[in-house]
Amino acid sequence: MGGIRSKLGNVADKAKELGESVAEVAAEAGGTVAGKVAAAGGTVAERAKEGARLAADAQLEARRRKYAPVFPDEFWSPDYDLPNMVIIEDEDKRKGIDVCEGAIGWLTKASNGMEIFHLYHAFAEESGLAFHPFAQMGAVYVRDPSGLDRFLDLESLYQEIQKEKMSELQHVAYCLGAKYCKLEMRETQVSDSKQARQIKASVKKTAVASESEGISADRSEQVSEDRYMLFERHFSGSDEVRRPPLNWYRNDKEINGLVEMRCSGASKNAIQDYVVNIDCRSSATLAQTRASEIDSALRGLKVSIGTSLQEECYRESQQTMVFTVLF
Repeated sequence: MGGIRSKLGNVADKAKELGESVAEVAAEAGGTVAGKVAAAGGTVAERAKEGARLAADAQLEARRRKYAPVFPDEFWSPDYDLPNMVIIEDEDKRKGIDVCEGAIGWLTKASNGMEIFHLYHAFAEESGLAFHPFAQMGAVYVRDPSGLDRFLDLESLYQEIQKEKMSELQHVAYCLGAKYCKLEMRETQVSDSKQARQIKASVKKTAVASESEGISADRSEQVSEDRYMLFERHFSGSDEVRRPPLNWYRNDKEINGLVEMRCSGASKNAIQDYVVNIDCRSSATLAQTRASEIDSALRGLKVSIGTSLQEECYRESQQTMVFTVLF
């Protein structure tokens, strides 16, 4: 009987141990599941935060691309590629835009690919850029086509360049010891009636024109030439000559030939007078293609400078200057 009770006791103990083991396993399993659920929840939350951060960064980057601000450290970098056209702007145009805080201006790109730097007026002087005649709010400037390190106001570009060319030729005469010099302008003008323009347009469209239409177009077109004095100067004259610095005419063969003849020291056959016709196309302010690109870029920006550079360029191509020097 005692043996039976002993065996029953052992069975009970084992059952108890088994129950405790099951309970421990269950508790451990439950804890593991809860931990995994908590961990999974933490991962989801972290991924959600990361997604929100990436979305915010993408939105910020999109705004930076849209407004394209230029900051001082970027501008002062040796690698910064400054566009050839600059517009002086009022900084209030970008006031309150977060991505533009601390900027000195912004960039735009025209449909033809030309980049324009919009520089805040308050930073114009600090920028170190030379604006001619001066930095003016709302003015558009282009890099000097002659190669000088400055930006010229587009609205008065042709007039300013004309003055500089005249001044350069006067200085040539002065340095070479001239007694007298003058510069005249010959300008070819082609007047075309409205009817003639319509006929020409029709000819271009159909590629076939009657003989009578061609005669009408020719007769309606009138070519005339204006000639006027640009300057006339008298000097005391001198045999002590020096080579003048040349900018617009540094590659002009006629002007360089005049300089060589006066500076060669050949006193036995000294030059007494010199007349040269200067084709203005040889020292063009802007190339036709460049003028067209700038006009197109400005139209895209809805910016007006009060003139068409293409028209100015065409007019210049019809001009010839007659430079006369007496020694």
